[in-house]
Amino acid sequence: MKQVKQAAIITMIILTMIIAGCSSSAPPKTAFEAATAKTAAAESYKVSMTMQLDELEFPDAGGVDASLFSPAQVAGIVKDATIKADVAYSSEPMRADVKLEVILPGMMDMKLAVPMIITEKVMYVQVPSLPMFGIPESLVGKYIEFDLEELAKQEGVDSLNLNVAEQQKMVQDLSAALLKHFDEKTYFSTVKAEEAGLPEGLKVDQVVKFAINADNYPQTVETIVNKALPEILDILMNNKAYLESAGIEKADLEEVKTSLETNKTELLNFLQNDLKFNVLEITGGIKDKYLVYQNGKISVQMKDSESGLDAKFGGSFSAQYSELNKKIEFPALPTDALTPDQLAEEFGGMAGL
Repeated sequence: MKQVKQAAIITMIILTMIIAGCSSSAPPKTAFEAATAKTAAAESYKVSMTMQLDELEFPDAGGVDASLFSPAQVAGIVKDATIKADVAYSSEPMRADVKLEVILPGMMDMKLAVPMIITEKVMYVQVPSLPMFGIPESLVGKYIEFDLEELAKQEGVDSLNLNVAEQQKMVQDLSAALLKHFDEKTYFSTVKAEEAGLPEGLKVDQVVKFAINADNYPQTVETIVNKALPEILDILMNNKAYLESAGIEKADLEEVKTSLETNKTELLNFLQNDLKFNVLEITGGIKDKYLVYQNGKISVQMKDSESGLDAKFGGSFSAQYSELNKKIEFPALPTDALTPDQLAEEFGGMAGL
């Protein structure tokens, strides 16, 4: 299963490309790289995103506790799930307002909406309406206030590193290190605006597509393992803030690097035959050298001979950006938010405790 763990880390690195964009009147690769840096450096923006999980398959696992959901059952619940997020972000002062909505058709069209507000030191989470979990109506719509420094102490870390600007810088550095190794002719192409699936009325200067498919996947693996991955591992391992942002332990990356150096042939064979990106397409439209729209699709299959794993994942996404580097008007912060202790008291009182 070590190979599966390593493959999962490599997959995460590849997916950092999803935020990349395109800039106007430039060769496709140059446009792609330039927009990645410019968009990632934006000090403020609004973005509306939708992600659709179209394919998710896990085999039934023997020996699973009957009281728990099996991986196959979980896949059945979340398959066809839709995740929507509307985000407003500003770096100075640091604030991100997020309206997150999750729709699960496999749970009788269950819809979960969770607004959040994140500042440098405090995070507010609004209590959702979930009757099946016994959440009292008197609490629905109220915000819970979390002290991020206190949460960090409880987790035993220096900080929770919810610094969006730091995360943007990480994505920018990783994307640049990754994309520069991909051949323009093989992976990049210019697309006509009318063929890009842009929202009605949206005007762009240029549309660029980046695509990994069955034909170029062998070359993709060689490029990642021999060129991009060593550079990316060094960037992550030498930056503590990046490790925290990505939620990755340095020891895990050191293990991947050791395997890369000593078992490169075995790793290449595993990625060529057991982890396959059947397709990864990212189409981005930009205006004035800023990313304004993006859509894409992904289909991945992973096998593991040791465990018998044969899993598939497929989905699509779209994102539309606005107000890039413009002043964002935020509503006032909640003044009647409850602390976690007050929330516990509310539940305790209602339970007669």
